[in-house]
Amino acid sequence: MLTNCESYLQHFTKQTPHLSISRIEIFVIPAIAVDSAGHRICLRLTSNQGFGWSELFASDTEADIDLERWSDLLQSFIGSIPLPPLNQYHYDKTDQDGRAFDLFVSAVNHTLAQSAESASNSSNHEESVLRQRSVSYVSLD
Repeated sequence: MLTNCESYLQHFTKQTPHLSISRIEIFVIPAIAVDSAGHRICLRLTSNQGFGWSELFASDTEADIDLERWSDLLQSFIGSIPLPPLNQYHYDKTDQDGRAFDLFVSAVNHTLAQSAESASNSSNHEESVLRQRSVSYVSLD
């Protein structure tokens, strides 16, 4: 279980560096490899510092990913989040919410590691390919 985002955010001042997140997208894509029965779950983050990506693999033997629940969880991160990102959260990484949170934190870290210019050139093409292959898609603004 995740601690409440709002209670965490109130401990920061306006002087704390922030990342402004304007959009979070989730793509669920069937695995392509012959020996991989399952889905790739990709998260794309749009922010004032560029794009961030992360992904995980969910095998067919796992419980279904609840995209509605993930959407509710991730929606709370639209807006401004303090940096360094989310180091104080405690959660069960095997829990479905924990997996969604791992995806989000990885995408934030990817955003911070890239320059906005290098990320924007390839991200539009990759987004188009992901949308074409997706069996499920969620966009949070």
